[in-house]
Amino acid sequence: MIDRIRLTAAAKNQLSTLKRRTGIEHYNSICRHALCLSLRHSSMPPNENFNFAGGLEIDWRTLTGGNEDLYVNLVLSSLLCSGDGEGIEVKDILVRHIHRGLSLMMSQDNGSIFS
Repeated sequence: MIDRIRLTAAAKNQLSTLKRRTGIEHYNSICRHALCLSLRHSSMPPNENFNFAGGLEIDWRTLTGGNEDLYVNLVLSSLLCSGDGEGIEVKDILVRHIHRGLSLMMSQDNGSIFS
């Protein structure tokens, strides 16, 4: 069971920037979009050794807006399609997807972040 999702200091900075650029008030909404944006890609996010010092934690139920099973099933479905991720915990894959999605959002123009 997932209780909390930990994000790095870099992700925290990206969230602050995206909050300012988009006007979206809550980090959990931005993280949901980042997760879905990353899942849109058929490849597995790269394996990174994240340093969570100076980062933040978000409650899993808050992040998913009460749709925990939906987001876990989206990740599991992407794993089945890609064939990657054997032996990796779902929580770790979620964290990778959120970090990749935040990076993807940062690389987009303001007008195309949500398109």
